[in-house]
Amino acid sequence: MSDDRTTVSIDLTARWLPGLLATLLLLQVIVPSRVWIGLLVVAGGALAGGYFWARQLARYLLVTREQHYGWAHVGDLLEERFALQNRALLPAPWVEIDDHSDLPGYSARSVRSADGNQVLQWRTQGVCRQRGLFTLGPWQARTGDPLGLFRVTFHHPERQSILIYPPIVHLPHLRLPRGAATGSGRTSRRALEVTTNAAGVRDYVPGDAINRVHWRSTARTDSLMVKTFDLEPSGDLWIVLDLDAAVQAGEGEESTEEYAVILAASLSNRILEANRAVGLVAYGTAPSRDGGPPQPLPTFVLPQKGKAQQWRILQALATVRAGGRWPLARVLAEMDRNLGRGMTMALITPSCDPAWVAGLLSPMRRGIAPAVLLLDPNTFGGRGNVEAMQGLLANLGVPSERITRDMPFRPVVKHKRSGPPELKVLPGTGRVIVVE
Repeated sequence: MSDDRTTVSIDLTARWLPGLLATLLLLQVIVPSRVWIGLLVVAGGALAGGYFWARQLARYLLVTREQHYGWAHVGDLLEERFALQNRALLPAPWVEIDDHSDLPGYSARSVRSADGNQVLQWRTQGVCRQRGLFTLGPWQARTGDPLGLFRVTFHHPERQSILIYPPIVHLPHLRLPRGAATGSGRTSRRALEVTTNAAGVRDYVPGDAINRVHWRSTARTDSLMVKTFDLEPSGDLWIVLDLDAAVQAGEGEESTEEYAVILAASLSNRILEANRAVGLVAYGTAPSRDGGPPQPLPTFVLPQKGKAQQWRILQALATVRAGGRWPLARVLAEMDRNLGRGMTMALITPSCDPAWVAGLLSPMRRGIAPAVLLLDPNTFGGRGNVEAMQGLLANLGVPSERITRDMPFRPVVKHKRSGPPELKVLPGTGRVIVVE
């Protein structure tokens, strides 16, 4: 991570030295003595020699920084590579790396030394502890002469963004939302919009979209034929993430907010691997780009299938934060205007307020099957009657799961390095393999 914007400055740290020289010169004029002349020679020689040494380092010292990936998961091992090349004949007695990255728990600060015409390489590592969008850099490399009279600073203003996704964990004890657990059923009604399930073909009528034309049938029958689509009542899953600040409990990694995000990421991964379409709704806040206070950010990811959808959901979950005043009842009311029929909805919430349960009645009348992952706020330092909430949901026929703070999270993917793979040559065969 280095570019042409790097600037070099040489600063005099021994600011008392010019004053000493002036004083000695004045004393020599007023009271001539060999002592003053000797001190002038020593001090002047040290100043000139230190400046020459600093100039050589400023000209011939090169420090580079490399980070190969722009994203990682929580729990991944972030790795950067540094290279220090001293092309001068004079050694660099000390080189201090000062890093201003804002990734929690990670710093590339270090101190090295290099002889003349020497190249050093090293790595810095740190485990990604927190999801979000962070920056690596800016950074500086500082060095100087052996007497510490001058300081040479290499300013590297470049920044590299790194997005830390939430982890994806196994959910062995969670029941999948009803309708997405055993398969997708077909309905006798045809969908008015394009879905992932083609049911057949029919004759073209004016107004049909060109992208719905089935060209093989058209060529076979010598007339325009268009595809028809089945409505899949149990295929699409909406994950509704409750990020109302008023109902959150706990702090940092041990908070209902972080548990909810991990559950949303992991549930979407499970459903997508089962070839279901998943969407995400979360009314929270996101960091302001200009460094100001967090801004309200309604997050919508429309239901789709495939691996690319997982990355869309993870990207949304990486930066969204709890905040604002969006109670779950208000979120459900907003969603009710746009939800179709026959979908599945998974709510992830720590709220034990029975007021939001009424918001499930209207979607349920339209054939939407809800399920609730209820985070127990009592285990996170909050308060709530979880048993009463689960009883209320059971009376409505809505399945629910109680999630506590001691729930074991076993990552789907183990810690990995976010740098390039290491290669090893096998003896005898000469085969090159990747070392995990």
